[in-house]
Formats: sequence, structure tokens, C-alpha cells
Amino acid sequence: MPNKAQFVEMLAERLDGDRKRAAAALDAVIDSVYATIARGEKVAITGFGVFERRDRAARTARNPATGAPVSVAASKVPAFRPGAEFKAIASGAKEFTQERAERVQAAVSKAADAVREAPGKAAARVRDAADTAGAAVRKAGKKSAKKTAKKAAKKTAKKTTAAKKTAKKAPAKKAAKKAPAKKTAKKAPAKKAAKKTAKKTAKKAPAKKR
Repeated sequence: MPNKAQFVEMLAERLDGDRKRAAAALDAVIDSVYATIARGEKVAITGFGVFERRDRAARTARNPATGAPVSVAASKVPAFRPGAEFKAIASGAKEFTQERAERVQAAVSKAADAVREAPGKAAARVRDAADTAGAAVRKAGKKSAKKTAKKAAKKTAKKTTAAKKTAKKAPAKKAAKKAPAKKTAKKAPAKKAAKKTAKKTAKKAPAKKR
């Protein structure tokens, strides 16, 4: 009868000799069965059997040696009901056993191949995702650059238009400022001429006799 270590070795032979992976797989199965049964649930593996917990009520039994009555408390006990395939194998159906073993070996080999190929496939998915993300970022960058260029062009156009309007208004203001100055300049000589004429008249007029 193989013990747990020998059973792990048997599993490792089907897992490319990986003893650690075989031990981890066996422990995972056992722990899962324990946890499920502890919750009061059943573990049914088609063809293999059903693991379950059975509740036994309190009862009175007899001591087989003395025949005296003995009180037995209520208890919960584990139970296993074998499936049809398990019964067939146990009955000595060699052909069925060999066929079943070959199917299991094929399934295990397929799973092992999938595990070996998984890192490469995952890396390929990561590369594809990175390429897609990079393309999206570049596309977004181009759109952002176009929007920025359009905004800058609009601002420049507005500034140019404002500058043209300012340039048109500026000469008119200067002309308006200069015009009064010219008129003042023209009026100024007339006043001076009037003063000179008054002085000359005063000199020519004879002084009054007393």
C-alpha cells in the first residue's frame, strides 16, 4: 500500500517528474475536501465517488465483552461512497482500468503542455496590449497637438485682427490732435499783428496840450 510520499512520486511521473508540483496538487485536493466536508457539504467526483459527513444520533450500545449497556453520544463521521467507475476498477475490470489510465494520462499531458505554453501566450498578450496602448497614446497625442495648433492659430488671428484695427484708428486720433494745434498757430500771428498796429498808432498820435 503506497503512503503519501509514494503516492506523490506516482503523481510526479505523470507531471514530467515535477515532485513539488505533484505534492502541491495532492495537498490542494485534500485540503479542498477537508474544507467542504467541514461545512457539512458533499464532494462528488463523477465516477470516483462521494465524500460526505454523516451525523449519528445518540444511542445505547452494548459492550461486546461484557454485554453491559453503553451510552454513545451523538457524533459526526466521515463517509465515502464509491462511484460506478471506482466499483468497476475494484471488481478487476482490467480493460476498463487500462483505458481509464490512458485517458487520464492524455488529459494530464495536455494540461502540462498548456502550463508550459502559458507564459509564452501571456507574454504575447502583454505585448499586444502594450502595442495597442502605445498606438492609442500616440493617436491621442496627435489629436492633442492638432487641437493646440488650432487654438494657437485662432489666438494669433485674433491678435492680428486687433492690431490691424488699432493701426487704423491711431492715425485718425493723431490727426484730430494735430488739427487744433494748426488752428492755434494760425490765430497766433493775427493777435501779434494787432498788438503791433496798436503800438504804432499810439506813437503817431500827438500828445494833448495842457
